[in-house]
Amino acid sequence: MAYHLVQRFGRKDKPQYRKEALGSFPTEKEAVKMACVLLDADNSSDFLIEDDKGNIVINDAEIRTLCSEIVAR
Repeated sequence: MAYHLVQRFGRKDKPQYRKEALGSFPTEKEAVKMACVLLDADNSSDFLIEDDKGNIVINDAEIRTLCSEIVAR
């Protein structure tokens, strides 16, 4: 199964999503690592990780928590 890193941007009441440019990853962990790299460059972004069926498996708040745990190690 592939995991897709999705960037959410635009107005909160009408968000837009960008998936294709950010890539697909073989594991959730690899997708989270990429999100952490992108957040490090621009902390104002919001990201989601979806599975192949379009289900959100990790939301923005969870990604930020995981990134802060990685940095704390």
